[in-house]
Amino acid sequence: MTNSPDHQSEAEAGIKQFNEAAMAAFRSKDASAMAALWTDNSRFLPPATNVITGREGVQAVWQSNFDQGAYDLELESVEVRSLGDGVAYEIGRSIVRVRMTDGSSIDVAGKSVCIFRREADGLWRADVDIFNAIES
Repeated sequence: MTNSPDHQSEAEAGIKQFNEAAMAAFRSKDASAMAALWTDNSRFLPPATNVITGREGVQAVWQSNFDQGAYDLELESVEVRSLGDGVAYEIGRSIVRVRMTDGSSIDVAGKSVCIFRREADGLWRADVDIFNAIES
């Protein structure tokens, strides 16, 4: 694979679009819309679980998070690097807001590494995604 400035700018724009769509879907608590942002055969590695393969599993994880009170998400790209035409990685930071049963809210800061692929429809989707919380 060759890399070019065009590939870099395409990756940055595609991952920015992914992040905006993910934050909107998260705030709507739409697990199906969240899962649609991952590839069909994605490998999803959320904290404290085994590797989850495919959109159905991704959707179940997001639904579980919403059921446990997650309601807001902020994503920030720290580094985006094109690996060639249609493949890139992102190192990112996140904040997930969770409503507790007593009505209070906590912020859970996190970090992530995600490998993205641009699919035939032109959208950049998460293909391999691992994230975890930052201990405070």
